[in-house]
Amino acid sequence: MELAQRLQLPHVFTTIYMLHLGKATTVQPISSSTDLYALLSFKSLATEDPSGAMSSWSSNETMFGFCHWKGVTCSSHAHPGRVTALRMRDLGLVGAISPQLSNLTYLQALDLSNNRLQGEIPHDLGSCVALRAINLSVNSLSGQIPWSIGNLPKLAVLNVRNNKISGNVPASLGNLTALTMLSIADNYVNGRIPPWIGNMTNLTDLNVAGNVFHGYVPSNIAGLTNLLALSLLGNKLQGVFPPELFNITSLEIMYIGLNMLSGFLPMDIGPKLPNLVFLSTIYNQFEGPIPDSLSNISKLEYLQLHGNKFQGRIPPNIWSSGTITRLNLGNNILEAKTPNDRDFLTSLTNCSELVTLDLQFNRLSGFIPNTLVNLSQELIWIGLGGNQIFGTIPAGIGRFRKLTVLELAGNIFTCNIPFDIGQLSSLHRLLLYGNNLSGEIPPSVGNLTQLNELLLFQNNLDNKIPETLGNLSSLNSMDLPYNMLSGKIPEVLMRMPSLTKQLNLSNNLLGGPISPQIQELVNLGAIDLLGNKLYIRSNSIHPR
Repeated sequence: MELAQRLQLPHVFTTIYMLHLGKATTVQPISSSTDLYALLSFKSLATEDPSGAMSSWSSNETMFGFCHWKGVTCSSHAHPGRVTALRMRDLGLVGAISPQLSNLTYLQALDLSNNRLQGEIPHDLGSCVALRAINLSVNSLSGQIPWSIGNLPKLAVLNVRNNKISGNVPASLGNLTALTMLSIADNYVNGRIPPWIGNMTNLTDLNVAGNVFHGYVPSNIAGLTNLLALSLLGNKLQGVFPPELFNITSLEIMYIGLNMLSGFLPMDIGPKLPNLVFLSTIYNQFEGPIPDSLSNISKLEYLQLHGNKFQGRIPPNIWSSGTITRLNLGNNILEAKTPNDRDFLTSLTNCSELVTLDLQFNRLSGFIPNTLVNLSQELIWIGLGGNQIFGTIPAGIGRFRKLTVLELAGNIFTCNIPFDIGQLSSLHRLLLYGNNLSGEIPPSVGNLTQLNELLLFQNNLDNKIPETLGNLSSLNSMDLPYNMLSGKIPEVLMRMPSLTKQLNLSNNLLGGPISPQIQELVNLGAIDLLGNKLYIRSNSIHPR
């Protein structure tokens, strides 16, 4: 049975006469009823509409009444009563996309993003030749990108990010010369990045991140002279990253991390990419020095070079613009042998919005300059672990009230834990293990009520475990082995329901009876008290 009969819809035909330059021009009869059928077909394939967005969509609608439906926009001039946009984003819709949408002859914008739509992208959409924007992102669509999409000569935006799309990019997309945005990120698209992408000279946003692309990065992408954002993150790309791509002076965003790419950052990267805001090469095989000319990039906010083979000193003045908010240089071969090599920390004090400082797992040595505590109070992450830093943890570390992670593990610190560390009221992870820290665990640590992990093992900490640790109501892991802690285990530690991962107090000098309240830690994943002088009183602990 035909859809029109099934929905019992009247056939409505309208002949429009338009005046152009004072003359009457007859337009071929067109049917707004086909738009109505198409919309109702879309509704019929939606198995869930939790917001009731389509509850008013009815086959009894008067002529052009559907133009007032939620999400529907109609033309009021050139083609009165014809649908030009269907925007149904963020509505929680479940179901499939109806192929009947191809009957929306004058459709220019289709936005069904942020729903739970399934099935394949209808091949028939390639008939909507007026389409300028397709946004189907953040759904559960599968299958391949239809080759028919390449028949849409006016298409400027194609966004199918975050679905379950697979297969190769159809070669027909090379016909979309008007395209300004192509986002197929976070799918299962495979094959090679097609070289014809370099012919889409109007592209400003190219995002193919989070797929299974392999092979080399096409060097002719350098011909996209209007490109603002390039994201190749999280594929299986390999080989030398084409140096020509560092000549796209318009670039503001370059995400090329999580691949197997190699190469160097050009020493004149500053003049070449003067508009750069985000640069991420994380977890690749880039090498060589970090260029001093980064100081010429006045808008640079994100510099993420973590997990490569960059070497040499960290340039001292590259943060002089004060715009850096996230600095991730960890897991490289960077060195700081002399006091001058640590001057970059002083220049970072200009960066008042700095949020992340990640320098862990390099070859930084020597003392931490006291200027560390003059860094931005916006910091939420300080990572200096896995280096060769010695001396003391600077006094004043407690001023970073927004800090969630303090990671100084695996160094050669030989000081006491600063008392003001208890002022880090937002701290979630305190990682000081693998140093030569001495003295007591400051009772002020008990003030860190947001703390999830307390890892202080392999130090020279002594004295008693402070009772105040029982105040750590969010703590799920306490790891204090291989120290010289003495005295009894505070009973309050046996009354911490938040301890769900581990309680490790092994290989210390703890003594006395183990409290029977240890049986109350029913949610604890692991407990280790070996290597102490503890004992169990007879009949004090019973099987549960």
